[in-house]
Amino acid sequence: MTMTFWGLFNKNFKQLIRQRKRTVIMFTLPLCMFALIFLFFTLSKIDNTSIKPINIGVIDNDKSIYSSALVNAYMDNESFTDFVNINIGKDDIKQSFEDGKLDAIIEIPENYSNYLMYFEHIPVNVKVAYNNPLKAVLFKNVMESYEKYITSVQVGVEVLYDKMTELSMSKEEISLYNNEISYELIMTSVGRNKFFKYNELVNVPSTTSINYFFIAIIMMFLMYISVFTSIDLIREKENMCFRRLRIGRVSIFEYLISKLLSSTIYIFLIVVSWFLIISIFTNLTLNNNLILIIMYIFSCITLSVSFAMIISSVFERDESIILVSNIFIFVNAIVGGSIIPIHYMPSILRKIAIITPNYWMIKGLLHISSGFNATYGLVIMGVFFIMAIIFTYISYIRYNTIE
Repeated sequence: MTMTFWGLFNKNFKQLIRQRKRTVIMFTLPLCMFALIFLFFTLSKIDNTSIKPINIGVIDNDKSIYSSALVNAYMDNESFTDFVNINIGKDDIKQSFEDGKLDAIIEIPENYSNYLMYFEHIPVNVKVAYNNPLKAVLFKNVMESYEKYITSVQVGVEVLYDKMTELSMSKEEISLYNNEISYELIMTSVGRNKFFKYNELVNVPSTTSINYFFIAIIMMFLMYISVFTSIDLIREKENMCFRRLRIGRVSIFEYLISKLLSSTIYIFLIVVSWFLIISIFTNLTLNNNLILIIMYIFSCITLSVSFAMIISSVFERDESIILVSNIFIFVNAIVGGSIIPIHYMPSILRKIAIITPNYWMIKGLLHISSGFNATYGLVIMGVFFIMAIIFTYISYIRYNTIE
């Protein structure tokens, strides 16, 4: 039985290799698209990295223990300093802002802590450079959130002050409570981050735009290439190959497994060649967990080929297979993240994308290649192999009913 399997595998693999025109087209067409994408990102000078930290200059004219504590509280906050770099100074800060080295400057006025304690409206002077709109919007939202926080506390303190007045408390008692609450406000505003528990939410690991689109398009193309397996099976069915297998007492399941393995290895060699050429001529970086990446790509191809086998067992003509496969792969590419990156999908579209194989192929490879939670990618890989076996068995049941 082992000799029969490897004989079938050898026959199927040689048959794929002999189709030179198909191999050349499947190898060169994706490379042309990769080249266009690389030229687009290179010539358009799109920043491929994620947003860089915001550089903020702080001019502390108050120089009180409260203003210093406020600045130090943010500088010591790791969650804040991951996105913001704080520079303290005066004249050098203004000059750096004029030279475009800083994205914003914050100038704390003199006696600001006393103004804050008595709720006198002396504003903090903020200047924002709008040469990077995204950073400007982020910084604006941060400052407005701080303003809303102070304002909401102010409302609470004023309500308490009015309540104490209604209770006919003496001015000394009201002043004492007001001072204590106001100082508490200052200290609370300094350490307000203590009230929040940070939970890092990672749906998809971050990566550069060029890396993402290379991965997404590779996953889309390997699904297109897998369609040829369906076409080959349809033609074999038309030539009564499965009847001859039954007459020769060859297991159809064994034949389909050999077809699955030979097609997977054939496509795998093409995909690996893509990666090698891309890594030589571009800055694509998939150096982390190289062995796991190879295994993961193999699982994606296995799943695609097994799914193509199911399609071939359902339809009778190759025209129907091409039509259905193209529609499925096209919709899968749009919804699954090959056109719109998963990171930027609306939440509703991302929920729909969960049912597409392309979504999981991209997501799992990003987890493994980035080195972040590679175990998650391994789980997806294991599910792909299990589903491939299930799809192959379903195809066997379908083909076994052929007279």
